[in-house]
Amino acid sequence: MKTDDFLIEIQKKLIEIDMIVEEYEMRDQLMSIFVCGVLEPYTEDKSTMKAMYGYSIETEEELETLLNFIRETWRDQKDIGDDDLDDLLNGLGISLN
Repeated sequence: MKTDDFLIEIQKKLIEIDMIVEEYEMRDQLMSIFVCGVLEPYTEDKSTMKAMYGYSIETEEELETLLNFIRETWRDQKDIGDDDLDDLLNGLGISLN
């Protein structure tokens, strides 16, 4: 029940975003992918995912552009890691210990 309520709330936000797109007349310029999934275990070692998703993509090329962007920014974010946070804080007199 909690998962369903959560996904319904996400759906409401997606509708709000869609209204903003219309308000600013950006539909023809917009490329977007949205996926929000919640994993729910159904056996000890397997899960199923309930998801809310939406796409605003016209061509396979747009899809590839967005997937490449997601892949590259995910890698960049992953590379930052905890060690880089320590490096960022180094010299500032701030400790995470």
